Amino acid sequence: MIQRPQTLFFLATIAICVMMMFSDTVFYTAENNVTKEKYNVEYDETEMIAADGTAKEANSPLVSFAAAIAVLSLVTLFSFKNRKLQTLLTSFNFLFILGLIVMMYMFSLNMDYFEGQDAARSHTFAALLPLALIFFNFLALRGIQKDERLVRSMDRLR
Repeated sequence: MIQRPQTLFFLATIAICVMMMFSDTVFYTAENNVTKEKYNVEYDETEMIAADGTAKEANSPLVSFAAAIAVLSLVTLFSFKNRKLQTLLTSFNFLFILGLIVMMYMFSLNMDYFEGQDAARSHTFAALLPLALIFFNFLALRGIQKDERLVRSMDRLR
């Protein structure tokens, strides 16, 4: 049913994904110590700040994975009558969250923005948002399994 606790967990997952897609949340910064050029990597775009101005580049794969997680969570939320399907979709959501984390790695640690020059690199607190997605997805899966156990125990008493 829709008033179950896992509904709140799916809504939290959707809210985090929407925030990642539409806000200017920086999760990785890199600054060249020589030229003072700076890169701010956000979930929706990479901002390059140089002495001559600012340029932006879209991070389409990150936005795609965040949107897929949000849509899959929404579909899972409304498939409450079929708990096996809900469990399956929640498990697939773990794979999409893992894909988001891999893409974050590709856009941060794996990219050499300054071609080997001396640079200061750091992650921000927003880099932990995918861990919150994993946590809420896990709690939702646990709630679904608890409901399944409850229904099976009621069937046994009849």
